[in-house]
Amino acid sequence: MSLRKLYFKLRTLLNKPKFILRKVQIGQECFVEPRSFIANTKIGDFSYVGHNCVIDKTIIGNYCSIAAFCQMGGMEHSYWWYSTSPRLSDKGIKTTTTIGHDVWIGSKVSIRQGVKIGNGAVIGAHSVVLKDVAPYVIVVGSPAKEIKKRFSEEEIKIIEESKYYNYPPEKAKEILEKLNLNLDK
Repeated sequence: MSLRKLYFKLRTLLNKPKFILRKVQIGQECFVEPRSFIANTKIGDFSYVGHNCVIDKTIIGNYCSIAAFCQMGGMEHSYWWYSTSPRLSDKGIKTTTTIGHDVWIGSKVSIRQGVKIGNGAVIGAHSVVLKDVAPYVIVVGSPAKEIKKRFSEEEIKIIEESKYYNYPPEKAKEILEKLNLNLDK
C-alpha cells in the first residue's frame, strides 16, 4: 500500500466518528481536507473535498474534485413566511443537491440546494449555481451560465456508455484510454 493511500485511510478513520454523527457516508479512497463541515451527505469513491467547504444534504458522485471554500446544499429559509429564522419557522425547504460523477468544482463556488450537476461538468471558480447544469458542460459566473460543452453529443454518448466512473482508477484509466475519441488538443 502506498504512503498516500495509507494517509487517506488514516485521515478517514480518524474522522469517522464525526462523519457518523453528522450522517456522512464516505466512499473508498476519498480525501476530505481539514476544516470542512459536511453533514447529511454521501461522497462517492475516489473524490476529494478541499478545505473550508460547507456541504449539507448533498449526494456527490465518484471521482469528483471539489476545491476549497465551496458551499453546497443546505436549506432555504422561509422568506415567504412571517419569520425567516429557523428557530421560529419549520417551513424552510430542504431538498437534496446532486453532483454527478467526475465533476470539477472550482474554488469558492456556491451551489444552491436542490440543484443537479450532470456528470463531467466543470464549474468555474467563484460561480454561483442557481439552476441545474447539464452533463459535460462548463459553467461560470454569478449566476453561472454555460460557456461551452466539453465534447460533442456523440462523444458524450460514448463516454457515458463506458461508465468508467463506476470502476477503480486502474480500470477506469484503461477504459478511458480505449475510448480513442481523438481528443488530443
